[in-house]
Amino acid sequence: MRIQKHALFTLFYLFSSLTGLLWAEKAPLHHDVYESWNTLSRQQLSDDGRYVSWEINPQQGDGWLFIKDLEDGRKDSIPRGRNAQFASTSNFIAFFIEPEAEAVRQGKIDELSRLEMPQRNMGVITLPDFSHQRVDRVQSFVIPEGQTETIFYHNIRLPEDTLEGSNLHMLNPATSEIFSWERVTDYSVSANGHLLAFVHADQDSETVYRIQAFNTITQESSTIYETHDEIKGFQTDHLGMQLAFLTSNDEDPAALYLWQEGQDNAGLIVDWHTAGMYDDWVVSIHAQPEFSEEGKHLFFGTAPKPLPATPDTLLPEEKHSVDVWHYRDPLIQPMQLVRLSDEQKRSYQAIYHIDDGRMIQLADDEMPEVVIDKKLTGRFAMGYSLLPYLIRNSFESGDFRDVYLVDIQDGSRTMILEKHRGSVHRSRSGDARLSPGGNYLLYYEQSDRNWYSRPLTGNEPVNLTSSIPVPLNDELHDAPSEPDSYGIAGWVENDLYVLIYDRYDIWKVDPTGEEDPVSLTNGYGRENHIRFRYVNLNPDEPFIGRREQIMLSAFDIYSKKSGFYQIRIHRPGNPDLLVMDDVRFFNPDKAKSADVIAWRKSTFKTFPDLWVSDADFSKEKQVSTANPQQDQFLWGDVQLVDWVSFANDSLQGLIYFPEEMDPDKKYPIIVYFYERLSDRKHIHYIPSPSRSTVNISYAVSNGYIVFVPDIPYIIGYPGQSAYNAVVSGTKAMLNQFDAIDRDNIGIQGQSWAGYQIAWLITRTDMFKTAMAGAPVSNMISAYGGIRWSTGMSRIYQYEETQSRIGGTIWDQTLRYIENSPVFFADKVNTPLLMMHNDADGAVPWYQGIEYFMALRRLNKPVWMLNYNDEAHNLTRWPNRVDLSHRMFDFFDHYLKDTPAPVWMIDGIPAIKKNM
Repeated sequence: MRIQKHALFTLFYLFSSLTGLLWAEKAPLHHDVYESWNTLSRQQLSDDGRYVSWEINPQQGDGWLFIKDLEDGRKDSIPRGRNAQFASTSNFIAFFIEPEAEAVRQGKIDELSRLEMPQRNMGVITLPDFSHQRVDRVQSFVIPEGQTETIFYHNIRLPEDTLEGSNLHMLNPATSEIFSWERVTDYSVSANGHLLAFVHADQDSETVYRIQAFNTITQESSTIYETHDEIKGFQTDHLGMQLAFLTSNDEDPAALYLWQEGQDNAGLIVDWHTAGMYDDWVVSIHAQPEFSEEGKHLFFGTAPKPLPATPDTLLPEEKHSVDVWHYRDPLIQPMQLVRLSDEQKRSYQAIYHIDDGRMIQLADDEMPEVVIDKKLTGRFAMGYSLLPYLIRNSFESGDFRDVYLVDIQDGSRTMILEKHRGSVHRSRSGDARLSPGGNYLLYYEQSDRNWYSRPLTGNEPVNLTSSIPVPLNDELHDAPSEPDSYGIAGWVENDLYVLIYDRYDIWKVDPTGEEDPVSLTNGYGRENHIRFRYVNLNPDEPFIGRREQIMLSAFDIYSKKSGFYQIRIHRPGNPDLLVMDDVRFFNPDKAKSADVIAWRKSTFKTFPDLWVSDADFSKEKQVSTANPQQDQFLWGDVQLVDWVSFANDSLQGLIYFPEEMDPDKKYPIIVYFYERLSDRKHIHYIPSPSRSTVNISYAVSNGYIVFVPDIPYIIGYPGQSAYNAVVSGTKAMLNQFDAIDRDNIGIQGQSWAGYQIAWLITRTDMFKTAMAGAPVSNMISAYGGIRWSTGMSRIYQYEETQSRIGGTIWDQTLRYIENSPVFFADKVNTPLLMMHNDADGAVPWYQGIEYFMALRRLNKPVWMLNYNDEAHNLTRWPNRVDLSHRMFDFFDHYLKDTPAPVWMIDGIPAIKKNM
């Protein structure tokens, strides 16, 4: 193994030397390049697959929108173009044109009002001739999903206009035909584009709001409602046949109205007197009415009637202000305060059956959550209640809940799962849910790690997966809690089958349990250590066709190669290879009406630019070049490495080397880690100011080697687990690569990694210097703390999740002490830089203070950066740039022997702050 590594390294040297001769001398990356380095986003294909658009935006400043004709190669670029949308007919594209960043900045300096500030405009390009139209001061636009030739847009009110509302327009870009309406405050367009409804404000005397319905086919308009009340929740149905809205005022509760094509006026359908409304409940103004897809049902929200405000003549200094923490509170006070605004606006799901004019209340304060498929293919909805378990959920991972089957016809409910433990990771789809056809309840049972279905016409659940011979739960789970499932890929049409993931493969499972499960991918994934996952190229479709050919993403968990395969649902077997390469592929997007896909791929050295191809990845061509300036700078490369840890685990990691390395020179190394990051081999890190961690591209460009080891954990010993992996991995790298300067080893990490660094330097002097962001230093004081961003107790984290202690402070007192760096601060000999910010909502900043004060008391070299009013990771650009400077000031001083900056020598006294 070691001989192979040296051979690869020699080839790397030779290649770097050769490229250095072929190209002009490159410069190291520096902090001034950040603003000009670009990102690529919002790529999309027109429905016919002929056109593609994408945005290129710098990290600060003005960006560009690009549009390309894939047939003739014609390309257009629009400065500051954003949020483009193709018409479904593919004959035009519309987009916002944002004001220049410098003009906005100057407006803030000049203290201009919101309306006086530079405003965004709208651009429209007709296709295929690429002719341009521009409209000034546009606040919103809508292009209907249906085959329509029109766009609707709403102007921003002019600064001098004292009247309510602004102009609304319907434009045909091809013919320039336009309809306009003045003083419009709100509008809605049906998905098929046939109905435009809007609110006109008449302020000639007392304000009157008139709702108008405009038929875009016949071009006829009619006033369907007039009121002095405020109108909210404006919503058309999909077919352009109906309109729903809410009215409210300061005196009367809100009311829900409905208009249907052919009616002269909208009619009241639900208010607080309506049959089916709970006593002292009202229509909620905080929930948007929404039609079911077929238009026969209207979903809306209700809530208990607000209590009238109590007359108050007390001065602020005459009032008490106190939070009472009660041990029986379902939610602790910090969580209540974080959620206070949401609770004040909480709405409970109700439904109005349009054909027979009935309101049915579905959710209430005993069962607050109801999930309804707006396609409404079945009679039932899912209801959830966490209320009986809120105290328990604050101490344990996962969410215990009661699960109900709710009949939308009469509102009756049946508890079908009691104290069901939902998934921690919702993305893995572990929670109970209904099949899209409405025939089955599907859920994962953590206690026995199997998937179950329950026919809605029957009573007994069916274990679907007990005969599957491989685990369906997370095989790498190393925390003291039940592992999650790998989730599901989706359902085959008419609920015939559900596709369930294991670590590698996809299983085709009969929800009745009558047929034995079949590995759709024939075990090919596990045999070849490739992880297959379904790529949904038709996100609007609820089902996968029973004979459909589907695309699968593929990831080799050892080599880190990725690509795509395909397989037919009705033909289980080895998938057919489409493409596989030593790169990171992003999932593609497909044109709705053509076999054209757009996708991206990256390596550490290669930015993920945009490519297009046929649906089988043939005829590929690159369409973007986001960062050509990268060729001017030194970069680097990455290798996948492996070693055996002190705990005898076979581990993987990544090691990054600078470009144009000198074989006779030794290079300092920074060890950076979190938990398992080796799957990120082909992540491309653009030069970007740090939010909390080292930017690997910047580090290697400036002569550092960076090592990123994977870490598996032993329950109860997170600190020792980090030591077993990180220290063993670092020593293995020193043995494998002679270029590493073993006398200049640094270490850096944030949050959980920051904790591990704080612990590691109490056990080893291997690292010449360390930087730890937001570290927990005292697990006993942190155990009883609060995650202030959510208001949650931190207890569950230590007992069952990331901290992995596996018990309470009373059960496992010694483990909490042994894993707390502050108790061993006297053993630290490594200079330490911390960042811990005073608005950190994840790790309370007193944890950093405890460690800083302990090391200061012991006269150990320690610095702590506190970026004021910043959270766990930095968000403000100037702070991120500042951190990037100070981080490498620190590493350069200790690992490259550069002079220490003034802030490291003398600090920055408060009186000189920001000077």
